[in-house]
Amino acid sequence: MPITVKATREGLLGQKTATGDILDRRRPIVALPSTKALDRFVRVTNPLTHLSAIALVDDVGPFNEHDEAYVFGDGTVRPAAELGKSVSGNGTNGAGIDLGEVVWAAIGMRDNTDVSWEFIS
Repeated sequence: MPITVKATREGLLGQKTATGDILDRRRPIVALPSTKALDRFVRVTNPLTHLSAIALVDDVGPFNEHDEAYVFGDGTVRPAAELGKSVSGNGTNGAGIDLGEVVWAAIGMRDNTDVSWEFIS
């Protein structure tokens, strides 16, 4: 069942992801706030454009690292970031997923708005 949350653009081009890969403009990746989601695939859909993309969870975030209740829940548990909770204690922007450059462009994102995402086999 897809989960709809606010998405932001992964802004660390050239930096290492949680898996040690370098964030670039070629690979379709996303970040979810659970280390247990790494190396899984998701489908991300922009409800405004109806475009979707398949991406690898290659980074952890936004803002949290162990939000398993949200990531692996039934869609009723909201991301801790929506409540302003972060590992840094500095607050959040409410996002539940970060999109790499390829995914951002592929689904026609123009701003930090809602997307739907779900794990795929």
